[in-house]
Amino acid sequence: LAPPGLQGRSLPAALDRLCHTTTERTGLPVRFELSAPADGDGSRPVLPTPTEVALLRIAQSALANVTAHAAATRAAVTLTVMDSAVALDIVDDGRGFEPDAVAPPNPIQNAGRTGTGGFGLAAMRSRVAELGGTLSVESAPGQGAALAVTFPLPQQDSPPDPPPAATPGPERSSVPRAVPEPGVRP
Repeated sequence: LAPPGLQGRSLPAALDRLCHTTTERTGLPVRFELSAPADGDGSRPVLPTPTEVALLRIAQSALANVTAHAAATRAAVTLTVMDSAVALDIVDDGRGFEPDAVAPPNPIQNAGRTGTGGFGLAAMRSRVAELGGTLSVESAPGQGAALAVTFPLPQQDSPPDPPPAATPGPERSSVPRAVPEPGVRP
C-alpha cells in the first residue's frame, strides 16, 4: 500500500505538494526542484515503489524537523533521478546542529511526551539501510543543515529476469511508477 501522498500521483508531484502544504501550514518557503533527464524516447526513469515510499517519508520527516527545530527562513527539496540512482536533498538555512550530538531515541525517557525528538534521523537511517541506500547529514551550529539520501536503481537496460515458477498465494504488484516530465502535474 502506498501512503496517501503517493496514491494517484507520482513521487515528484507528491514532493511538490508536500513543499506547498508545508509552506501554507508553517509560512516557511519550501522550494521543490526535479532533475530527471528524459531518455532518448522522452520517457523518464522508473522508480521502484518501495524507493518512492521511502523518499516521501524521509522528506516528510526532514521537513517536520526543519519546521520544528531549525528556525529556518527557507528550505529546498531536490529530487534527482539518474540512470543508476535517485537522490533526495533537503537543505535549510536554519540554526544548524551537530549531527553527531543528536542523541539516539529513548522510548522510556520520552514515553508520554511530545516534541522530544530523536526518532526522525533514526527512522530515516533505518529506511535508507533497508533499501541499500546512503544517508548523510551535514550541519553545524549557525550553518543550516543539508540531508542527502541516495538509492541505487535497478538497471533499465538489462534483459528482464525469467518469470518465477507459479506458486499459490496472493499476487503482489511491484510495478514501479514513471517519473513525469518537470512541470507536468498529474
